[in-house]
Order: sequence, then structure tokens, then C-alpha cells
Amino acid sequence: MKAPAEFDVFTCGLDGINLIEASAGTGKTWNICGLYLRLLLERDLDVQQLLVVTFTNAATAELRERTRSRIVEALAWLRHGDNAGLSDPFVAELVRAVEQRTSLDHRQLALKLDRALQYFDEAAIFTI
Repeated sequence: MKAPAEFDVFTCGLDGINLIEASAGTGKTWNICGLYLRLLLERDLDVQQLLVVTFTNAATAELRERTRSRIVEALAWLRHGDNAGLSDPFVAELVRAVEQRTSLDHRQLALKLDRALQYFDEAAIFTI
């Protein structure tokens, strides 16, 4: 039996269903946030078109907050670059990966994330 390939949030396909299953503290929330932002940016989806489901109320609350925070961080980075004061290289790496796959510039990406932030209260992030 072939071992599953290591998941790379910056290069994985966005078609179909993605199941992220791993032990506590292994980066599930980090990867889900990355997928969420990629779908907003690369597929031009709105927050109302995405469904994220997790198993506990605490995990749902954390996922909701961290996803919103990632949108805010990415928006700040797109508007201010390295002057945004982010220590985590996630956002810069995500933007570079999205720009390589699309013809979108920083202004267009920022508009998408601004729209997502405006409607984030309608985001479907739920507990099973």
C-alpha cells in the first residue's frame, strides 16, 4: 500500500473534496485556513459558497476566528506588504502561490478579501 503524499496547502488541487484528518496539533486548522483563502482568491468564491465542518464547538469557534484572522492578515499584507508587520510567512507565500496560478494583482486580490471580510458573518463554518 502506497503511503499518502504529504499535504501542501499551496499546491494541492482545489477540485473535489478535501479531507484533512490528523492528530491534534498537526496543522489541520492552518491548512483549512489556507484552503479557504485559496478558494476565495483562485476560484472567486464568496464566503457564502464555502462549507467547512468540524467536530466540536471549540474547534468550530477556533476555525472561524483563525480563518477571519487570516483574511485580515492577508488583506493587510496586500495593502502594506512587508510593512504589515506579520511574522508568519504564510500570507506572503500564499499570495505568491496564488499570483503564479492566476493573472490577479494585489489590488484585485485585496478586493476579493475585502468582500469576504464584509460577509464573513455569513460564513458556513459549522460543527457536525
